[in-house]
Amino acid sequence: MKKIFTILFTVILNAAFLSCDPQDLAEHEIELQACCGDGGDIPPPPPPPDPPIN
Repeated sequence: MKKIFTILFTVILNAAFLSCDPQDLAEHEIELQACCGDGGDIPPPPPPPDPPIN
């Protein structure tokens, strides 16, 4: 009985890995997010916190 569950788990795991092929991923449109030079200002990161005073 344990072997059946192990084989079933292996089959399901392999199906999950093989169901997503790279060509399908390449065909989907990828939305690009705004980045450097895409119009609009990107604010600078906040300054680091001050070290604690002992």
